[in-house]
Amino acid sequence: MTENVLQQNIEEIVREAASFMTRDFTVESKGTIANQVTSSDVAVERFLKEQLTRLMPGSGFIAEESGEDHAGVEYLWMIDPIDGTANYVRDLACSAVSVGLYRNMEPFIGVVYNPYRSELFSARRGAGATCNGRPIHVSDCDFAHGLFCTSLSCYHKELAHVNAQILERVYAQCDDFRRFGSAVIELTALAAGRAELFSELSLSPWDHAAGRVIVEEAGGCVASVYDESIDYGRQISFIAANNRENLEKLRGIILEAAPERAAERDEV
Repeated sequence: MTENVLQQNIEEIVREAASFMTRDFTVESKGTIANQVTSSDVAVERFLKEQLTRLMPGSGFIAEESGEDHAGVEYLWMIDPIDGTANYVRDLACSAVSVGLYRNMEPFIGVVYNPYRSELFSARRGAGATCNGRPIHVSDCDFAHGLFCTSLSCYHKELAHVNAQILERVYAQCDDFRRFGSAVIELTALAAGRAELFSELSLSPWDHAAGRVIVEEAGGCVASVYDESIDYGRQISFIAANNRENLEKLRGIILEAAPERAAERDEV
């Protein structure tokens, strides 16, 4: 199977998975009021794991609802079945299915489908990024004209004060900010040139795995605030921007507001 055909197959599977996002679902809490899981999340993830295993037997998984199974594998899927579950529960029409495929822990393919806008974002390392088959690219806006996206670490409200400090400082220097309630919706917006800046103090691997590939292949930059490389074994402080200058300015603002690594967790 060629890389192009593999990518096309993943796109078809991800698009089909969204058919399980019905309005007939149950809701349970995963420890906090903000952190919820629906029967649709479980159904989408189950379908994705079944189909992706058939597509690439022997591959491993890091999936939001079912955990990790990837010891010693070359190919690893990172799945968020419904990114923006709180939006989904409230029928706010701002959620997406997100699948990242990594090869030897390096970004390879990212596919994100937003069924509400019928937008399928897709990227493969070295092959560029697309939305519904059309090439996309980050904007050329400077920081002052940039739109800043963040969801304010809603699962960790103990970080509210430092997030407020970051937001206040970034907002004072950029055009405006948005909170869509879905990291991957925000990252694909950045990749498509609709936003320029992104920050989350505590983000899990499945939240950014696919979005990273799409942003980078669209010409943007991503980083961990406190580390030289991005760690996929735990929650990290994750930032993205349309260019390196804006990324480093955003990192500097965050380091001033939150110099410690208190936001980061040792385990996913």
